[in-house]
Amino acid sequence: MKFGAVAPADAIGATAVHTIRQNGLVFKKGTLIGAREVAALQEAGVTEVTVARLEPCDISEDVAAGEIAAAIAGDGVRVDKAFTGRCNLFADEAGILVVDKDAIDALNRIDEAITLATLLAFKPLVAGEMIATVKIIPFAVPGAARDKALAIAAKAKPLVRLAPYRLRKVGVV
Repeated sequence: MKFGAVAPADAIGATAVHTIRQNGLVFKKGTLIGAREVAALQEAGVTEVTVARLEPCDISEDVAAGEIAAAIAGDGVRVDKAFTGRCNLFADEAGILVVDKDAIDALNRIDEAITLATLLAFKPLVAGEMIATVKIIPFAVPGAARDKALAIAAKAKPLVRLAPYRLRKVGVV
């Protein structure tokens, strides 16, 4: 990934790395710049914008976060849509959180751009509770790093799952 300041006309296809506010125009950090955005930047008098350009081997933050989250999720875990490089995982029902700590630690050691955070293992959960998040810290991650994360997930799957509560009959004598 390459960062740099460019004229709006040279920013097509790049991602804004900062929020841009000028003369009533607001583009949030992470906005993909196309022809419409260039016209709005020029009309607002913006002469320079700092952007990130992905290299051919880079995977965008939302794609990478979503793919990794889907790969680590096990039974009873719902994966939300990725946004701003983050993909959250939620409990589908009440139960106990089960995590593979060694695999999570291995995934977190791949690249500083990829993080996976979870609640504590064996935590009691309620339905809908957020249990984990995958975060891609910059705007993209090298494809090789994403591939390593997916390989760890495939080998150890699932890294995060829910053990639902089950009613059982018990007899006491």
